[in-house]
Amino acid sequence: MTASSGLIESKKRNICPSNSVIKGKFPGQASVYKKPAVLKLNSMLAVALIPAVIISMISYLGVIAKESKVKDLHLVTNKINYENIELQNKVDYLKSFYTIDDKVQKIDFLKKADRVLEVEKKNKIPVSASTRLTYDITAVPGY
Repeated sequence: MTASSGLIESKKRNICPSNSVIKGKFPGQASVYKKPAVLKLNSMLAVALIPAVIISMISYLGVIAKESKVKDLHLVTNKINYENIELQNKVDYLKSFYTIDDKVQKIDFLKKADRVLEVEKKNKIPVSASTRLTYDITAVPGY
């Protein structure tokens, strides 16, 4: 035996001799108990949980990015829709204007006169109610 191995042997034998209940020189023992199966399962699940959390965080960031793109597309679609409504109203207005214009041209309200009539001027005063003695009124039956 060498000196260093003897020192290790004495440290193993004298583990807190003043606090021990049984006095004597006993060899130290390493833990011989196996790890319980629950602790093994627990550590395995913890190792599996860490990648699952990381994957869920990455997928959540992807969903947020896609949601913002969908929101932008929704806003652009609404803007185009409102512009389309305004343009459709303008088209309807112009169609109605041109329809009326076409009908007016077909009816031809502004015809030129074929001949001009000349009328003499009369100097008679129009008949007023105070100067007229009789009235030509037809009776309405029932009143």
